[in-house]
Amino acid sequence: MSSSRRTAVRRFFAIPVAAAVVAAIGLTPLAAGAASPTVAELGPVSVELDKTQAGIGLGQTLKFTSNVRNPGEQELSGAIAHLNILAVDPGVYVDPEDWSGERTQYLDPLGGGETEPLEWELQAVNSGRFMVYVVITSGQAASEVVSSKAMRLEVAPERTLDASGLIPIAAGVPGVIVLLMVLVMVRRRRHRPMPSAT
Repeated sequence: MSSSRRTAVRRFFAIPVAAAVVAAIGLTPLAAGAASPTVAELGPVSVELDKTQAGIGLGQTLKFTSNVRNPGEQELSGAIAHLNILAVDPGVYVDPEDWSGERTQYLDPLGGGETEPLEWELQAVNSGRFMVYVVITSGQAASEVVSSKAMRLEVAPERTLDASGLIPIAAGVPGVIVLLMVLVMVRRRRHRPMPSAT
């Protein structure tokens, strides 16, 4: 058999052998464009907030609860909850780390039909209008992300004390004190007993 014919025979048998090896170890050729089997599916999990809107003052804190529910039949494990906040008004800078020291919570395994409440706390560091929401995902690459409906948060601006109103008060207090002292002295003189004539 010539060398060219031997090479052709080897190539002919090499293709089915390679395909059999790939199938045996469970790999899919990249040329086929198949999706990676490591994508995590959260299933029908849902998350809801116990408030739809809230209003606080600058520097005040807000506490609320998100309820993560697994309506499916299979156990949900590896779920991660993350708190997010964004400004509605343009030009308002928001650093979520300043608003909450604990923005990520790791859920325990959640059985079918079970609900797990998660407590959150925010401290308002900016005034204005904001949207707050919680997302559920997992630690796997290309994991699905499930979001709650947003809660509308109104933060009132800080109230500053008007110093101009204090000036008349500060000026008038000493005058009132002096007037009271004069009235006390006059009253004492009137009630002082007159010296008896000898």
